[in-house]
Amino acid sequence: MRSPFRIPAAAAAGVLTALLVSGCGGGAPAEPAPEPVVAAPAGHSGHDSGLPELWAVQSGPLGVVTTDGAGRLLYRSDADSATPPTSNCTGPCTETWKPVLLPEGQEPALLGVDRSKVGQLTRPDGTVQLTLGGWPLYYNATDEPGLTTAGHHGENGWSVITPTGEKAGQN
Repeated sequence: MRSPFRIPAAAAAGVLTALLVSGCGGGAPAEPAPEPVVAAPAGHSGHDSGLPELWAVQSGPLGVVTTDGAGRLLYRSDADSATPPTSNCTGPCTETWKPVLLPEGQEPALLGVDRSKVGQLTRPDGTVQLTLGGWPLYYNATDEPGLTTAGHHGENGWSVITPTGEKAGQN
């Protein structure tokens, strides 16, 4: 007499063999391991590294804006020129509107800012000022870190600058 378990056992062995053989190649390639996430520089934690930094940051009412490593908003002035890059803020103007200077031999660290948009100009006093989209960059001495906008659209056409050099909040 035949065992009633012989056929199901043989079928199970066949299915198991088929599964093992199909797992040996020919299937979909394994997905590559995801690239590790790199932490952003510590500047916006309140630690200014001392090196020039330009960061693209989302700001509620103004959209995407540019800040320095200390988290201060950066500005451009309608009194300046982008072509050629020219700063007209000198003397007493620089007491409120501080030029974003580039120390000799340094390159700015960028986060979300296209390097092709970043440039520099030599100021009348011989210092080198960063530009963005051709526009000289400044920070407002009265702004506190944290995306405050004391100088936005203030005296002489000062505007927060976007990572492309446009005026923020124009949409």
